[in-house]
Amino acid sequence: MNLRSPSVAMLWELWRVTRAEIAWKLALPVGAGLTALALAATFGPAGNPKAYEDVNDLAAALALILIVIPHWPGWMSMAWLTGGQPGFSLRLSYTRPVRTAWLVGLPMAYLTAVSAGIYLVSAMVLRMASGYAFPLLPVAGWMAALTVVFIAAAWSTRNMAIQVVVGIVAIVRALGLSINRLTAVELPDTFDWPPRLWPTLFDWPRTDYVWIALIGLVAFAVTVAGVTRQRRGDALVTRFWTLGGGLWDRLVGLFGLPCPTSSATRAQLWFDLKSRGVPVLTIGVVLASVIVLVSAVSGPIDAAWNADPNVACPIQECFWVRSFPPMVTPIMLVTILFLGVNAFGIRRKQGRTYVSAFEATNAHGTAQLAVLKILAQSVCVLAAFSAIGVGVWISMPLLGDGLFIQMWGVPLNSRRSVITNAFAALTGYEQLALTIVAAAGVVMAVAAFAVFGALRARYSRRASVASVLLVLYGLAFVWLAVAVRMDPATAARLHLDVVYGVMRWLATAAMVITIVYVVWNGFAEHVLTIRYASGAVAISAAFGAAWLTVLHITGVQLAGMSAMNAIWTVSPALLPLTVSVLAPWSYSRIRHT
Repeated sequence: MNLRSPSVAMLWELWRVTRAEIAWKLALPVGAGLTALALAATFGPAGNPKAYEDVNDLAAALALILIVIPHWPGWMSMAWLTGGQPGFSLRLSYTRPVRTAWLVGLPMAYLTAVSAGIYLVSAMVLRMASGYAFPLLPVAGWMAALTVVFIAAAWSTRNMAIQVVVGIVAIVRALGLSINRLTAVELPDTFDWPPRLWPTLFDWPRTDYVWIALIGLVAFAVTVAGVTRQRRGDALVTRFWTLGGGLWDRLVGLFGLPCPTSSATRAQLWFDLKSRGVPVLTIGVVLASVIVLVSAVSGPIDAAWNADPNVACPIQECFWVRSFPPMVTPIMLVTILFLGVNAFGIRRKQGRTYVSAFEATNAHGTAQLAVLKILAQSVCVLAAFSAIGVGVWISMPLLGDGLFIQMWGVPLNSRRSVITNAFAALTGYEQLALTIVAAAGVVMAVAAFAVFGALRARYSRRASVASVLLVLYGLAFVWLAVAVRMDPATAARLHLDVVYGVMRWLATAAMVITIVYVVWNGFAEHVLTIRYASGAVAISAAFGAAWLTVLHITGVQLAGMSAMNAIWTVSPALLPLTVSVLAPWSYSRIRHT
């Protein structure tokens, strides 16, 4: 390879930056899609052919959604080069002896082609594995167009407002186009785009490719013009959305609460809440307000849009705006979780991950500091989740039963009382157990992502390999569980049961060994203390009691299980202890090594 060529060097740099993201965008969606298809084929109602077909069709539709969703946020590995701020990501390439058009065009072409290629490979794998006609070129083409638009919005300006508005408009327009085309045929008793109609529904006109080409040309021209101004140093920036004062910084300074000086712990808690927790909570409240507002105005807007007698569907079956809240709510929850994972304040700039010198030299002990950061972030994420949940609960009467009947065949709004009565029928201890398990799940998720971020910053290659192996192990575990139920041969079932049992023992043993090693190493390095370890054990015991109560609520009885099944069922009670000892140990890796 001749790296003396600037073009080859740029391609090599792009590959080095994006290869990890390419790997997970290929592996995770395909694995999740195959798992959904396998679970539907295994646990579907085989005695009812129509219901069995519907379940498998829904699994195929879910698999198609899963291989599309990872491309909507754009290229996060490129955004990390600038810390998530708008502007050209490859700023260090300004000094290279290449024209700006080539400096922009080569990375844009690479990212667009790879994004479309990832989808094509994923769709072809699902095609061969399931036999469903997953669409190829139509979806890949429009995905390439969206990628070009996202890149142009991020690179052509340093104004965050323009980037956000362009991204929202592009997503809304793409969703509207997809919904209009996929629901063109009204089908009773099922959703309107089953896999058997995909060859027809996704046979989009050739004019689409002309539009895609025009979008690409316009986006390229706009990006070249914007990057040229940035390269010369005369790019237009605004006071409120500059590179040093972006949206996140605006949210940080939104509430001018003074720092408490009476206690170092309170000051540290104030810092963590103000720098990372409160922005997440603010975004969650804003999203919840959007859900309620859209639900409140959705009825009149739908009625106005569908007042035309030539509309494609009757007014009582047209829910274009009212379908927005239930469709985007899962995306909002994932967004809040994604924004709240960086509890340790890991910074990313020009491909490097590190912790700031201020936090690395903080006078607090590592265990105490790690707990403060995780608890502060977890409380804000929980509050943001609760705000979105309350917004969804309030919006349900505003949307009406017709929407849920049309989408899922269930009058969800009329079942609010059923859900409320079911929760009220539980005893106070059972309600407390459910609350503890739900809250602990969010805290463990925030802590797990923080641990992974710290280890990835310190041991990048080993953490990436470990995460890939963990994902593969999880997928193999699910597929093996499916195979155990599917295989009717006695001998084969015996072998699969043995392997399945060994994998479960390995998972439990790995968790126990990790706890023992980290506790021993943590005490040896004076990261953990007796007081902290005792608190972690107490929290784990409380979670274990709550977990057993939840199992009892769901009807799981440990008395009739084998020893292995009982241990495997109770093993999630070890997760809080595992995360509790891993959090300070991993944080010490980036503070003191």
